[in-house]
Amino acid sequence: MNKSIKLAEPFIKKNDSLSILKKVLKSNYINEGKLTRDFEKKISKLLKIKYVITCTSGTTAIFLALKSIGIKNNDEVLVPNLTFPGTVNAVSLAGAKPVLVDIDKKSLLMDLKDLKKKINLKSKAIIPVHISGRGSNINEILKISKSKKIPVIEDAAEAFMSKLNGKNYGTFGIVGCFSFAPNKILTTGQGGLVVTNSNSIFKKLLKLKDQGRVGKKTGGDDNYGLIGYNFKFTNLQSALGISQLKNIHWRISKLKKNYNYYSQHIKTNKNFKLMDFQVKDGEVPLWTDVYCEKRNRLFAYLKKNNIICRYFWQPINKMSPYKKNSKNFKNSREVSGKLMWLPSSLSLTEKDLKKVCNYTNKFIKKNL
Repeated sequence: MNKSIKLAEPFIKKNDSLSILKKVLKSNYINEGKLTRDFEKKISKLLKIKYVITCTSGTTAIFLALKSIGIKNNDEVLVPNLTFPGTVNAVSLAGAKPVLVDIDKKSLLMDLKDLKKKINLKSKAIIPVHISGRGSNINEILKISKSKKIPVIEDAAEAFMSKLNGKNYGTFGIVGCFSFAPNKILTTGQGGLVVTNSNSIFKKLLKLKDQGRVGKKTGGDDNYGLIGYNFKFTNLQSALGISQLKNIHWRISKLKKNYNYYSQHIKTNKNFKLMDFQVKDGEVPLWTDVYCEKRNRLFAYLKKNNIICRYFWQPINKMSPYKKNSKNFKNSREVSGKLMWLPSSLSLTEKDLKKVCNYTNKFIKKNL
């Protein structure tokens, strides 16, 4: 039986991770501690940002970011209509109201015209989502946010180490959020990051993620200055993360090679195309996303040949908790049901990539 070509999977060198994990276990201190501080410092240096705070997931990272800038009940937060539900769920968790913004069909990012239309006096934050590592409209969003005096929180869950002209996504806005879920460029099983250059936001984030605790931490007679939460990281997770940071630049290069191979060998047309990345400007394609007029048939055809892809999420307005009429989301409606991700794993060989391209081209020639 032919080997299954997977969409994405963790790439962990066991010897590297075990050597650090053994030290953690020997120390008998597996909760958040010195190793987590070391992990945060390494990421701070990589992203060229002052403050890095680990937490339990990308979703809790966005929630913490919202609370850190003072988002209150019934405030409105602008979010793209095409994103993983964790983005809008974090807004709801913070007590705010997600306001859905249509997307641009070419980039799948937030549509700037619709963004301007949706901003009003209740708007208190904008959350652009850097889908698959793509976020080339961030500077335009920042111009809008500056003119309207609305802070930007970046959902860079899929964009760790992805850049635009030398600057890392997640470091453009007042706060940036990342995810270390298993299908990311670097994984700690679950986990997330909040980053900022603001000292006041950093101090508030530290309290928010640790039950509102202030000053010395004993677990007993401590001081608590605000309502907080338990979103602490662990040294075990940090050990996994540090082991993968050793070859982060190889990981970046590999993901770019995957995308470049597809873009060079798949024959596109008006009914099938790869979504564009600014690779030369530093964007890292975490996953290669494609538009296909007959997506479901292509998906089934590739699966039959042991090539595992993944459908894109439904637009948020089609999901029960956030149901809204699709007539107000023209672009989202037009791409809905026509997007998917090709295999984008760090473990893909050239033979694997060639197979994906060959079968995709066969389908395109016969059906599109």
